[in-house]
Amino acid sequence: MLKWLKRVIYTVLVLFFLAVGVFFAIRNPQLIHLDLVFWQGPELSVALYIILAFTVGACIALLVSSVAYLRSERQIRVLNRKYEKARDEVDALRKASITKELSVGKE
Repeated sequence: MLKWLKRVIYTVLVLFFLAVGVFFAIRNPQLIHLDLVFWQGPELSVALYIILAFTVGACIALLVSSVAYLRSERQIRVLNRKYEKARDEVDALRKASITKELSVGKE
């Protein structure tokens, strides 16, 4: 039930930000030269440079978060292996104590 609401909210947000971006691009048609320390960019509109900056920032954030995600997935796999090993050890100890009790009970 909440999936459709979530989808609607995401769609409305995306459409809102697209509308703001288009409005910003229409209101700022000025052309500028981007002059960095070692590189001089071509003459493009202010809106295009800002959109490019946001896109590059989003890609960098995606890369950094994917590294953290992969690191946590690796840690989960390691901890699952340790858990399985400990569970197998506990099961073996339980079986050993049951067989010991049975052998003591037979005497």
